[in-house]
Amino acid sequence: DFMNTRRILLLTIVNALIIYSSFAQLSLDSFSAHVGTIRSTHSEHSVYSEYQYALYPEMQIGGSLFLPHFKWTTYWGYWSDGITEPLRVADMVTYSGQTHIIGARLTFLPAKVAPEFPLPVGIFGGFAHHFTSVQYVGGFGFDGKPGHDFTQSLNTFELGMNVDVSIIGPINIRGEIHQLFPLGIESTNQTQKGRRAYKVGLALRM
Repeated sequence: DFMNTRRILLLTIVNALIIYSSFAQLSLDSFSAHVGTIRSTHSEHSVYSEYQYALYPEMQIGGSLFLPHFKWTTYWGYWSDGITEPLRVADMVTYSGQTHIIGARLTFLPAKVAPEFPLPVGIFGGFAHHFTSVQYVGGFGFDGKPGHDFTQSLNTFELGMNVDVSIIGPINIRGEIHQLFPLGIESTNQTQKGRRAYKVGLALRM
């Protein structure tokens, strides 16, 4: 809901400011907005074929970290699977999930070290926390009981790559892909494995 989204956005901004104020060598010099798609947490069962991927907007702020070829980023993203009606499957409870993601990344820029490097790419790794709200939509289980709303959380490690291309002045167009790796007890959950996000957006360098 709106209040929850605002609270999570505020937490993201506060997190970035804490990092910024903690290191004298840290700069805050970029802001970017992206939109793309992310693999949902539904299984690959055919009943979920229309809900395997979800729209995924993401906001990032960041800057240089100690050296020009290292960049820090903190971000907030959100996705919803879009399920609004019970799925037509006997003896199955239908749930709908919405997730806020807050994370931090460290990006290495090869071209800053080797100017002859041919591509404007960044290679990054980081960690993220996923806040998930699950709503009962309808249906009954094998025991004849309905479902119920609940919340859950997940920590992930991520690896990815982005490409920045200047289009005008300080504005870049950015393409980005990252892979999520579940940590802790969820590391054995098959629906959490192999999840990726694909995004494109605009980045402003100040």
